[in-house]
Amino acid sequence: MSRSPRKAIVAGIAGNAIEWYDFALYGHFSVIIGETFFPKEEPGLAMLAAFAVFSVSFFMRPLGALLFSAIGDRWGRKRALSLSMLGMALPTAAIGLLPSFGDIGVAATVLLVLLRLLQGISLGGEMGGAVTYVMEHTPGHRIGLASSLIQASTCLGLLSGTLISSAISAWLTPEQFLSWGWRIPFLLGLGAAWIGFRIRQKMPESALYEAAKAQNALHRNPVAAVIARHKRRVLIGVAVVTPMTCCFFFAFVYFNSFMLANLQFPPSRALLVTSAGLIVALATTLLGGWLADRWGYKRILAIGIVGLVVGVHPLFDAMSGHPEPRWVLPAFFAFTVLIGIYTSSAFAAVTGLFATGVRYSGVSLAVNIASPVFGSTAPLLAAWLVRDYGTNDGFAVFGYYLTALCAAAVLAIRVLDHGAFEGWGAVPSEEGVKFRR
Repeated sequence: MSRSPRKAIVAGIAGNAIEWYDFALYGHFSVIIGETFFPKEEPGLAMLAAFAVFSVSFFMRPLGALLFSAIGDRWGRKRALSLSMLGMALPTAAIGLLPSFGDIGVAATVLLVLLRLLQGISLGGEMGGAVTYVMEHTPGHRIGLASSLIQASTCLGLLSGTLISSAISAWLTPEQFLSWGWRIPFLLGLGAAWIGFRIRQKMPESALYEAAKAQNALHRNPVAAVIARHKRRVLIGVAVVTPMTCCFFFAFVYFNSFMLANLQFPPSRALLVTSAGLIVALATTLLGGWLADRWGYKRILAIGIVGLVVGVHPLFDAMSGHPEPRWVLPAFFAFTVLIGIYTSSAFAAVTGLFATGVRYSGVSLAVNIASPVFGSTAPLLAAWLVRDYGTNDGFAVFGYYLTALCAAAVLAIRVLDHGAFEGWGAVPSEEGVKFRR
């Protein structure tokens, strides 16, 4: 890969990692946030409320997708991605400074919800934009690797937040960490976001976007064009992304809180386990991308989804901790391996569904429908099932739900395999490059 595409790809994935660092901190500290910003009238209710706010903020992502994808498809990927970076950084730092429920009462809860909604809008413009930007700078023979790098940057952002939180937790006493230490990573995110913003200000615009602009192939209203002409492609993209986002948030948002609240892990150990799981997922994702460029990304997708369909129930049974607690962590790490394999090639499939003039909008809509409806609700649904039915039955029911989502993805991948879509370069004369199958 030549120097110019490398620089563009690094700029795209670095910014994505920083934004996910910001957004993921809420998930890491959901138990503490629940106790800090919500009333404690009933055991477990504060954590459910915290997960509810986590989920509700994701439902702002479609609005962010509409806003930022319109900017990205009409005025350039670079401008949209730079704005989304700033829109994420400021609310993150504000959460770190927000007074507690004990200090200002329900106003703390209201302000927390508003800040999370602003984060959701900004992240709605980030993921689809980063995917589009990176893939448009990637040579055809490196599509699988580029797809895996995007997901790996998400893991890297989450991992950075987890490691920094672990270090601060180990440095402070438990009382100090619970009182004010958890706020430090939120404030550090502001500096990281400024660096990311500067990087994005200097990154080159997508050559495919510039070519489409020169050919007058852009749309005045790209979102309307996608909805009017490409609804089926959006639905296929939603089905492909859904298992990825649901599994990801269960493993790296909910399970951290489950270890704290149900397995009585100390915060430092729970964060360490989450960090190790992210490292496993990151390594497996990169391996899957490397294999995708040799075997074809659809084959890797198929291997990943079959692994999830077969493995979810036995792994969830072991992760619940009943009857053998010693199998909890091995099962968790095995689950992260399956997540890494599947997610490595998912973005390659989704990006290949749309041509340049509507790609930012199409990818953003697919990602930001799947994430709020199926991803962000996964921690809340799992917490509710465990609270009402117990860990063993709660995990079993959630496993059936996840298996159904994976079955829908199998159907979507079969449609791709039968050549219903042209893939990367839906208009070959416009793109000049195709994904390797």
